[in-house]
Amino acid sequence: MNFSKIGKYLLIPFSIFVSFIPILDPFNTFSSLRNTAFDFFQNISPRESITSDNVIVIDIDEKSLRELGQWPWPRSVLGKLVDKTYQSASLGFDIVFAEFDRTGSKELKKQYRENLSLLNVLNEVPDNDDIFANSIKNHGTVVLGAIPSNSLNNSFKAKFGLIEQGDNPRKFLQKYSGIQTNLDNLDNSAKGIGSMSIGNNDSIIRRLPLFENINGSLIPSLGLEILRVAIGASTYQIKSSNASGETAFGEETGINHVKLGNLIIPTNEDGSAWIHYSKKPVKTIPVWEVLSSDYSPDYFEGKILIVGTSAPGLFDLRSTPLKNNVPGVNIIANLTDQILSGQFLKRPDWMFGLELVTGMILALMITFFIQSSGPLGGLSVFIFGNVISVLGSYYIFTNYSYLIDPISPLVICLICYLVVTFFNFLFTELERSKVRNAFSQYMSPVMVEKLAKSSDSLKLGGERKEMTFLFSDIRGFTSISEKYKGDPEALTDLINNLLTVLSNEILNYQGTIDKYMGDCIMAFWNAPSDDPDHREKSIDAAFAMSKALDKLNADTNRSDEDKLSVGIGINTGECIVGNMGSDKRFDYTVLGDAVNLASRLEGQSNNYGMQIILGEGSIKGLSKAKYLIFELDSIAVKGKTEPVTIYTVFNRKELKDEKEAFLDDHKKFLDNYRNQDWEKAREHIDKYRFSKPEFTLYYTLFLERIDALSKQTLPKEWSGVFIADTK
Repeated sequence: MNFSKIGKYLLIPFSIFVSFIPILDPFNTFSSLRNTAFDFFQNISPRESITSDNVIVIDIDEKSLRELGQWPWPRSVLGKLVDKTYQSASLGFDIVFAEFDRTGSKELKKQYRENLSLLNVLNEVPDNDDIFANSIKNHGTVVLGAIPSNSLNNSFKAKFGLIEQGDNPRKFLQKYSGIQTNLDNLDNSAKGIGSMSIGNNDSIIRRLPLFENINGSLIPSLGLEILRVAIGASTYQIKSSNASGETAFGEETGINHVKLGNLIIPTNEDGSAWIHYSKKPVKTIPVWEVLSSDYSPDYFEGKILIVGTSAPGLFDLRSTPLKNNVPGVNIIANLTDQILSGQFLKRPDWMFGLELVTGMILALMITFFIQSSGPLGGLSVFIFGNVISVLGSYYIFTNYSYLIDPISPLVICLICYLVVTFFNFLFTELERSKVRNAFSQYMSPVMVEKLAKSSDSLKLGGERKEMTFLFSDIRGFTSISEKYKGDPEALTDLINNLLTVLSNEILNYQGTIDKYMGDCIMAFWNAPSDDPDHREKSIDAAFAMSKALDKLNADTNRSDEDKLSVGIGINTGECIVGNMGSDKRFDYTVLGDAVNLASRLEGQSNNYGMQIILGEGSIKGLSKAKYLIFELDSIAVKGKTEPVTIYTVFNRKELKDEKEAFLDDHKKFLDNYRNQDWEKAREHIDKYRFSKPEFTLYYTLFLERIDALSKQTLPKEWSGVFIADTK
């Protein structure tokens, strides 16, 4: 069973399914995230009002309550307020006057009906509600508020005309059984009546309904009715789906817009309008200042005025995307100013479908890229797609005032990425496990891992690569074997323990063990995975192997005579790495002259008395601050005609004494040797042969050479190359 292919086919429909989660919107998660995104857009790019100060809030604030008395005030006071603003384009009240004024003469006569003398006086006193009603009537452009309610079962008398186009808008509006209006004489005197409902908002007011359905009768919002009166319009037009010029393909998708005079107001499907809050607060004048001599009636000429309250005790404080504790009247004023200036936020009914399609396309792209390029490929699509989505949504918001949800596609993509990545990993691991189990008994771990990643590796061939090779061999293995000739099992245990210790250090430094050849280990770096530090890691591994061998000797209490030691040859160069063998049986290994040279260098380590010998390719780019490198000789190893320069290396951190001066003298020694200045070469050997234990065997070797060469007649162009006759 191919789990990868099964996963690919199963995850594609899953990605499509995830794309439609916003339709279900569990726990209103997507709605909340969408609103949060729109709030963020408004915070960083609030509206710039182009009709500044045309809409003014007349505020019943705390100081007005202190100056004019406890609320509710006598309606005669409100009558004075209406009289003072008679030149305004319209005056709206974000207040319902459902009960008679308790301080009016009519209510007082009920209370004092047995006091005839007082009744005679009260009969001569105009009632406060009548005073207020007369002021409203004389003003001519006053709009009163009303509250839709399901606890009442009544209707109201409309003061406007209504044209309906397309589907019946009542299907899409919030429906109420009744409405709380004002006293009859007040309603009859008013030019308009508007709903004060905040609609289906949560704790933050983001949009307001433009109409409500009261038992089949439509009532406009207070702000909309104030505007109608202000511009002198008489009729509203409501255009819904399937109206002329609207494309809905027979589906009832809701209300599209409301027209009032020359004003066209785009709406949501439920007849509500998004509020684009202005960064400049609505101009507000306290009631007590309006009634004072500070303001003349001329000041209010042509203005739209809305009376409301900011006093905390009157409980009309709301939250907006920009600010908390905002008076409800300010929200109505903001929407009124927004409609008047034609600055609308738009979210057409097709926008949600566009967001779903965008999310689905991104989800499918993420799925395909994860399948083809792995999690990083999917992550790049996720990041790129959602950055474009977020920035594009914000750009369209600021330049075209469209509300496009950047969060739903992001959440869809995140869910898709996490789930697809998990299952892709699961299916891949199942497939790899299957390959490992089948081939781990027959092939090297390196080859098994490579096959698990891609079956394309299951073919003959290789690639040219620069690599570093390490050969390690036990010195004196023949004599060691001879000591165990009567106990071959003990010899096997010894070799296994030794190879385990040395192999662990190679693996710790990310080396690949190619093969074991008796007591010899062959390892390499920079394949199958690229490793730019392959030279350094091979040398550090050699240092660690030396320490591990010393610890093994100490742990097994071996005498100086029986101590185990190894020679290590390291070389770097180009080779061919890949699957070598026949079409029936092959192995992942390396071929090339650089490999053979590494093996020859290990063979020379015993002759030169050095544990580590390096080819000149392995010292390129090594840090002189970390390594101390000594040139040893120029040698033509057995089987090669071209000479190579060989080196040994020490870790500076582990040196017990300073070797810089010695290194300089050593370089001079090699120059004297190659220049046939035998006396100076002998002086150097006499000085350092026994004082530098690491070089004792090395200088002894060169002393023997000098003794032999000094008796010969060498050509002047002699380069000092030593031709080895042993491996």
